[in-house]
Amino acid sequence: MGWIDNFNGPSGVFIAAGKGILRTMRANNDAVADLIPVDTVVNLTLAAGWYTAVHRPKSALVYNCTTGGINPFHWGEIEHHVMSTFKRNPLEQAFRRPNANITSNYLIYQYWILVSHKFPALIYDLFLRLSGQKPQMMRIFNRLHKAIALLEYFSSQDWEWNSDNMSMLLSQLSPEDRKTFNFDVRQLNWPEYIENYCIGTKKYVLNEDMADIPAARQHLRKLRNIRYTFNTLLLVFVWRVFIARSQMARNIWYFVSFP
Repeated sequence: MGWIDNFNGPSGVFIAAGKGILRTMRANNDAVADLIPVDTVVNLTLAAGWYTAVHRPKSALVYNCTTGGINPFHWGEIEHHVMSTFKRNPLEQAFRRPNANITSNYLIYQYWILVSHKFPALIYDLFLRLSGQKPQMMRIFNRLHKAIALLEYFSSQDWEWNSDNMSMLLSQLSPEDRKTFNFDVRQLNWPEYIENYCIGTKKYVLNEDMADIPAARQHLRKLRNIRYTFNTLLLVFVWRVFIARSQMARNIWYFVSFP
């Protein structure tokens, strides 16, 4: 399996999710993502060159190298496998624990953008300013929002591609050539591929050492404890400011607690 060793395409989105920066994305969970490994595309291109040189077709053939109609993989499945992989193999110095919410509803998406992206970014930048550092998180989130906005049109819809020429070309190869120039997308194991992809971004894009995973896991546990502490303090604050001042709320609390 192969992947592009930079932040282009899904790599940047996966890394942002693994770092805990990306917490929401507008997509249809049931829509086919139609990912394709770069090695598969290269192998099909080489095989198409051979077929054209040997058989000389009368008209130019178009080969749609896609998986959706043969071995579909959906956006909801991608979210699940990316999150589970980065929880087992966390990235170093994550901003938050990996946890993403995919929705096709615009209002829900905007709500999560505000709560999970903009509000934490403002708080973090305020902390940086108070500590004499340059604020950067809001700028990072703005760049991220522009990147995922480009994907919305494609991630929110299903796309159908005719793969007859790809199937025909595969049938023309000898058993030996099928192994050497394999582009049979039916053989793709998507959970395994996504796990390899995520680990590949960790090793070859971020240049992180797999030996440091225990320390990265410890960092995630620290982030979890911080979140629990913050949620507890927030609950106490809400209780003291809003609920404790209401006689009706106190009566309800007394009724529920002491039946």
